Amino acid sequence: MNVKYFLVLLLSSIVASCANTSVQESWLDEGFSKPYQHPMVIGISDSQQTRQIYEKHFVSELKKLNIRATPSYELISSKQKMNRETVIDVVDGTDIDSVIITYLVSSETEVKHHDSPLSQSYSGGDDSNRISATLVSTRGRTSNTEIITLKSDLYDVRTKSLVWTVQTRTVAPESIDEVVIDVTALLIDQMISDDILK
Repeated sequence: MNVKYFLVLLLSSIVASCANTSVQESWLDEGFSKPYQHPMVIGISDSQQTRQIYEKHFVSELKKLNIRATPSYELISSKQKMNRETVIDVVDGTDIDSVIITYLVSSETEVKHHDSPLSQSYSGGDDSNRISATLVSTRGRTSNTEIITLKSDLYDVRTKSLVWTVQTRTVAPESIDEVVIDVTALLIDQMISDDILK
């Protein structure tokens, strides 16, 4: 298999996997100049299982690019309070140079109404109307679509300041795994593109 064909296949699979997830907003500090080499990944969730799934997947995807990362669950237990002071304490004295934190902004359900093919403008004689009344008892239907908005912030460990932020939107995910995979792929792609990680 030649390299060109492999790259096309790889890019196609990335685009397909991110079909329902998109970047809504992104920001990079203008003063940023040097890429980070060892981030700690934090996933904020009510579920410790979801937190570990997210952090583990993120770290493993970075490892494929030869970027060393540490999941926060290895340093911060589920019994500890996840706040600024805790994070500062655990990274102090390590070679972790940045912290990537992802958290939920909103989870909402969008209700869409779909009109019946036989709308009120349908016209016909009494006999034909009788048929439509039998086949269509209600005019139209509704469908619910879940929309998940996440925000990911990257902080510099030395200055303790925000350097980079991205907001993502996932529409109608089939599972939490799909959200994790799609969001992680987008974030890593954006960080590489912005020269945040190396």
